[in-house]
Amino acid sequence: MVHAGLEALLANANETLTATRVLAIFDNEETGSQTKQGAGSPFLSSILQRIILAQGGTMDDYFRAVEQAFMVSADNAHAWHPNYGEKYDPTNHPVLGGGPVVKFNAAQKYASDAVSAAVFSEICAEAGVPCQRFVNHSDVAGGSTLGNILASSLPLRGVDMGNPILGMHSCRETASTQDHTFCIKAFTQFYK
Repeated sequence: MVHAGLEALLANANETLTATRVLAIFDNEETGSQTKQGAGSPFLSSILQRIILAQGGTMDDYFRAVEQAFMVSADNAHAWHPNYGEKYDPTNHPVLGGGPVVKFNAAQKYASDAVSAAVFSEICAEAGVPCQRFVNHSDVAGGSTLGNILASSLPLRGVDMGNPILGMHSCRETASTQDHTFCIKAFTQFYK
């Protein structure tokens, strides 16, 4: 996701700016986001405030910018694994090579909601990229992402998404290079 985000940001480097584009990459995601540089820290808020103030803005401009912003929280997504089919929702299980995945969770462990999912789906459509959905099987607990951690300290609208992979957190995670290409295209469209 970091590579895809950086490629997309650089692809738009010469575009005329109508908004400040940010690629926030956090440390310690798997070991705890509550560190001084993690997603649960005040780091991003502080940096965004400094950007606004450096551009001659006020704190009121900062609050308006946050309210108008849209966040794409990008991490991997579980692809349907043939050895564990019973662990997946019967109708919402992404496949390798099928494009980026919008992630939903009834317990709000992801930042995605109907509006943010529609926004990201439209970004994908404009980029000519397929978009999939992942919903946790109702009786199988899932993890969380940085999207809802960030949204708890900054009122950012946003979507949790990722590329589908097999064997998440295993020593042999498997992914499709086509999904990575799709993701770069979607992120490039987002930064436009």
